[in-house]
Amino acid sequence: MMSTFSAKDLLIEQQDFQQILIRGKGDGSFAEAVNKEISFLPPSDNLRMVGNDKYLFAKQSFDQWSLVCLAKKSDKEMINLISSLNQNEGILASDYSHTSYFEFTGENKNYYLNKITHFDFRQKKFPASTMAQTLIARIDCCIYNLKDKYLITCHSSFEDYFKDRLQDTIKI
Repeated sequence: MMSTFSAKDLLIEQQDFQQILIRGKGDGSFAEAVNKEISFLPPSDNLRMVGNDKYLFAKQSFDQWSLVCLAKKSDKEMINLISSLNQNEGILASDYSHTSYFEFTGENKNYYLNKITHFDFRQKKFPASTMAQTLIARIDCCIYNLKDKYLITCHSSFEDYFKDRLQDTIKI
């Protein structure tokens, strides 16, 4: 079930995206193989991300990238993309779509998020086009800073708990 939460100068909309977790060395052949499949080069710096209207591509660690598909793909398209990536011996791609996605917009997004996490949202610590992995309401989450909004992801098994914590925070 998709949800929307709102408070003064805050809108939280649940999104229906898909995600592929990609592991590899990040060398030239890795970048070439990924670019061949999605026409997009992976970011090379840790916790950096790049995006367009189809994808959000973030480097989570020295050998792991997260590819969020912003444009809905059929199951067959996802399987074909993952299979094509996995044909390269240096890449291990897996479907990570059992994830919940929440888009935070509005001037008070930091105010409300700071009630449920100790993460530092200041621009100098969390600039645009970066991502972070942290705990929000005691749940492992990824936060993508898209300049004027955040995309926060958590495993779908924590979705209901996460929504409850969001509602508690808005009511406070």
